[in-house]
This record gives sequence, structure tokens and C-alpha cells, in this order.
Amino acid sequence: MNFEKIIIIILFILNVGLFASYITVCKNCHGKNFEKRALGKSRIVKNMKKEDIIKRLKYFKTSNLIMKSYASRLNDKQIETIGTIFGK
Repeated sequence: MNFEKIIIIILFILNVGLFASYITVCKNCHGKNFEKRALGKSRIVKNMKKEDIIKRLKYFKTSNLIMKSYASRLNDKQIETIGTIFGK
């Protein structure tokens, strides 16, 4: 794990409730280790690059897809942080 990811994780630990609850919702469809295709359709998040995660989450904010209800709750900084933590 690189230094940037460690710092971001530490910052989120300071706000554990919000981040942990949000990630728990993600894991309901994407799997405990982000190893599943949500609804049998999505990309496998654990295999995605940081840039791809960010691009997809930003797209979902304005889409009519099921992910809109989740992604629309995130601001751009939160999306970039999720990409940094979970992306390759």
C-alpha cells in the first residue's frame, strides 16, 4: 500500500461512521472484497484502476442507473478518495 493511500485511510478513520456506513452499502452488491459483479452486470471494482473508478462514479451521479442513488451522495473529493483507496 502506498503512502497516499495510508494517509487517506487515516483521514477517513477520523470520520469512520460516514465512510464505514457508505462502504458497507457498496459491499452489499459489490462483495466483501469488491470481488463481485453487482447485479451480475458491473465491473469488478477490485480490478479497476483509480481513474476508472473515479470516471464511473462521476458518470453515475448523472445517469438513470441504479448507482445514481448512491453516487449522487458523493462530492468530487469523496469520489477521488474512493478511487485512491480502492483503485489499482
